[in-house]
Amino acid sequence: MLTVLNKPAIFSFVLTLIFFTIGFVTLKDYAVSWDEAMHYRRAHAVLFYFLTGDKNYANLPSVNLQGTKGDPSVIPEPRRSFYQNDINNYTYFYDDWGHPPLNGLMAASLNYIFYQNLGIMDDIESHHLFNLLASSLFVFIVTYFAFITLGRFAAVVSFLTVVTYPLFFAESHFNVKDPAESAFISATIFFFYKSLEKLNLKWLILSILAFGFALGTKFNALFVPFIIIPYLIVRYRSSLKNFKNIFKEDKLRIFSLVLITAGTVIPLVMLIAPWPYLWKIENLLRVLVFYKEIGSGVNYQGDGFLIAGFNLFPLLWILFTTSILVLILSVVGVIVGFSDKSFKDKFPLLWILWLFIPILRVSLPGTSLYGGVRQILEFLPAMSLLAGLGAYKIRNILTKRGVSSFLISGTIIFLFIFPILSLIKLHPYENVYFNFLIGGLNGAKEKNFPSWGNSYGSAYLDGINWINQNSEKNSKLSLIQGTRANVPDILLRKDIDFNNSNFSGIEKDGEYLMELIFNDTAKFNYYAWDYVNNFLDPVYELKRDDVTILKIWKNDAEHTWKDVKSSERKLESGINSEIDKQIVKITLSKPVYLSKIVINPLELEDCEEAREGYVEISLDGKKWEMKKDTFEFQQVRPFQEKKLTNLTYYFAGDYTSFVNFIVNKNACILKGNKIDVYIF
Repeated sequence: MLTVLNKPAIFSFVLTLIFFTIGFVTLKDYAVSWDEAMHYRRAHAVLFYFLTGDKNYANLPSVNLQGTKGDPSVIPEPRRSFYQNDINNYTYFYDDWGHPPLNGLMAASLNYIFYQNLGIMDDIESHHLFNLLASSLFVFIVTYFAFITLGRFAAVVSFLTVVTYPLFFAESHFNVKDPAESAFISATIFFFYKSLEKLNLKWLILSILAFGFALGTKFNALFVPFIIIPYLIVRYRSSLKNFKNIFKEDKLRIFSLVLITAGTVIPLVMLIAPWPYLWKIENLLRVLVFYKEIGSGVNYQGDGFLIAGFNLFPLLWILFTTSILVLILSVVGVIVGFSDKSFKDKFPLLWILWLFIPILRVSLPGTSLYGGVRQILEFLPAMSLLAGLGAYKIRNILTKRGVSSFLISGTIIFLFIFPILSLIKLHPYENVYFNFLIGGLNGAKEKNFPSWGNSYGSAYLDGINWINQNSEKNSKLSLIQGTRANVPDILLRKDIDFNNSNFSGIEKDGEYLMELIFNDTAKFNYYAWDYVNNFLDPVYELKRDDVTILKIWKNDAEHTWKDVKSSERKLESGINSEIDKQIVKITLSKPVYLSKIVINPLELEDCEEAREGYVEISLDGKKWEMKKDTFEFQQVRPFQEKKLTNLTYYFAGDYTSFVNFIVNKNACILKGNKIDVYIF
């Protein structure tokens, strides 16, 4: 048995199988991420078209899946996935741009096999099987690469580094893009490294195929050459002195020809073939523009993280969300990689480039990153390998000083018990982990570190379970900011009315309100947030590390700490107003706590609704605060038909004397109006 485990592939497979088994058993503990719904809807639409030629789901049974939890035993055949949405069909997605669909197609294919046909996995978990399989490839590549270069001990350390990394462990269950992209990029780099041994074309083709999978998942793959090319230059710099003679060798010419031709054609085919939008090749430019838009131009964290234009947030995020043990081992690995020139093929340099290029890409002036570092998760394989290198070097140094090699190895491996205990403590919200350098999650919250508490949507599952177990029959549910895609209907009790239009605000219809609590750099619906924070006591809070990451409120009188419904009244006097160009100026005779202002136009001809603009308030008429909800956003009962005859703006008890409504030029309320002010 021990002899068998000395074989790198078998040893790596056994460790990967352990990871996969743990991941599979815990799949049920995780919800869906924010991104998954549209990825799966598009994937099913395209897959259904490929399988049947149908551009809609008219030939599938129309069934209400709410309350089924996607259990194949209670859903009649032919089973329909929750994500086979009648609105989001092939026709809808034909002109869809954004991220490529290949990863989603693979997830939908597994759903088609294990849920729709075999009926042995439920709807959501069968999609998540792809995430877990891709993550297992990630783990295998890291472990195997460490074993063949540094041996079994380094392989174990690299394995433990990656599988105990909180962000990776959590999102290997429910993130359809980033672990998969990292796995395919890892395979691309590793297979290419192997192909350099005797210019092996089989490994090269595998590398090209892996690159195709990576490109078909996210365009992060386009930065792989920035890792490989510098490595090749350094590794073969002595040969470059005789550049003219390099390509005289037939084997190298063939290798280069395959790399250039197959390395271009195969990935492009894998990108375009499963994506109908790119069947018009000119649409590729629109996709490139999409990546430019999301990857640059907006600094989500603020100027406090900038030094000479470089954004330190990605590096700080990694510093604060990586276990101290892994940080130490990785830093040692980087130092060794730069200083020790004895390693064959200079593979430590490859790992260093692999670690820092993704981080540098989102740190350069003008680039953007939001939601932590999941979008550049391809740095993690390199960090894990460098941690293995660091442990390897530490053991070698101490062994030369007479310390038992077995003792050193055992101690380092034992120390991983602390990252493991952190995972257990936070489960299943491991991705909200922060280390003690910032004071844990609590410290990150106190310092308001960007994206603290961001579970990537997973914490909704705990809220869903609470609602199912504790809400009254026929209850109403609304999210404050999230969309319906964040909470799959199939997980909710059949009688629950889930619709974001249920938010009634001051009318208090008794609906439940649920939302994630974290530092959200893309926050909106500010009135609703102010309303629940200023007036309602939560009925449930989900906490990790003594920090709330999800709350549920009940919008009724019983759970209102200040009975705003009974105290709200119409202000009968002391209201003065004037129209100044595009501004309706309201002056109150004394400061009041505002509930809402309704402006009714006196004329409706040759004018338009007040559909653009904003509100600003002031206590003294000098210092003004702009309210963040614009007129385009319907603050109460969003998504319901909006009355166009008046402008109603809600305030959650703002204390003020002056209110300005800045509106579009031809707004009817600028031609004359009647103003009603409601206060607490």
